[in-house]
Amino acid sequence: MTTLFYIALLILFFNLFRFVVAMLNYVTRPILPFGKVEGNPLVSVLIPARNEEQNIANILGGLLDQSYSNLEIVVYNDQSTDDTAHIVNRFALQNSRVSMIMGEELPTGWLGKNYACHRLAQQAKGQYFLFFDADVKVSPHIVANGVSYMQRKRLVLLSMFPRQQLISMGEKLVVPSMNWILLSLLFLRLVRWSKFPSLAAANGQMMMFDAEVYNKNQWHSQVRHSRVEDINISRLIKRKRLRTATLLGTDDILCRMYGSYADAINGFTKNVTAFFGGSIAITILFALLGTFGPIVILLGLPFPLALLFFSSLIASRIFVAKLSEQSIWINVFLWPIQQLAFLHLLVSAIRYSVTKKLIWKGRGI
Repeated sequence: MTTLFYIALLILFFNLFRFVVAMLNYVTRPILPFGKVEGNPLVSVLIPARNEEQNIANILGGLLDQSYSNLEIVVYNDQSTDDTAHIVNRFALQNSRVSMIMGEELPTGWLGKNYACHRLAQQAKGQYFLFFDADVKVSPHIVANGVSYMQRKRLVLLSMFPRQQLISMGEKLVVPSMNWILLSLLFLRLVRWSKFPSLAAANGQMMMFDAEVYNKNQWHSQVRHSRVEDINISRLIKRKRLRTATLLGTDDILCRMYGSYADAINGFTKNVTAFFGGSIAITILFALLGTFGPIVILLGLPFPLALLFFSSLIASRIFVAKLSEQSIWINVFLWPIQQLAFLHLLVSAIRYSVTKKLIWKGRGI
């Protein structure tokens, strides 16, 4: 047996592991169920917004249409230079549940979104703090279902990955890789079942906190300088042996994160290594395995084992595409091109790790 054979065998075992994880996620379907809220707790819906004139009306309209009505909706206008403030003001004049905090100069040591969330929490009065990014779209039942799930599972944090709306070809080449990584490497049910910080996962686009526990721990203040505050908060919660869960969105929460290939590359550059514990070396290894692993398999394994590799790879991508409600055909047949796009993303992340220079929404990160 040659060295190439043993390397190919390791790649095959790694791929089979990912197949099992993707299958478990598909079978267990970690989505938010319908539920009934116990009592009538006040929910503070908190939205950090910086130059969100294209999105802010959508989320405010969706929140005002909620089946659960005991809400306060607070927007932090983070020094927007567009029409964000005027749009929020119009909603506030029409409905007393909507209010706005005008952003201030960013203090030293803070990243913009983390500070906005911290200030929103200081203003909030609810028993639950529900943070949404301004670019998500929500169904009329998401607040009630979220509170019900928090109550039944006795959680201090519930987070969700929205279903991504992919329109341009550039988005279809970049964005699906994130779900592919997540759902083939982490069995999402373990986020709730396990207390290990290494099995933490969260998404800052939707995070619902128990307000009492949040106020006691000031989660966003603890991660004030982190680019991946969502995952780090989840780890902090797990280290305290508290309960957290992360689910997948369906039609209850949607998002179009990026409008083009360039936007997607730029957006994921700042946090792609978070999927791999913040290690650029592990991220590089993962990218190389995904890109060149199939070639090693073809050169190093006999036909039956090579067939097993490609069959399990295709099946894994089908499971992930179905769970993510994305096109199976695109995620199977465009997989090689998506992998090249991921390499481009990796190069961008390496450049950022060296230069520490990245502009996001007009602000350096």
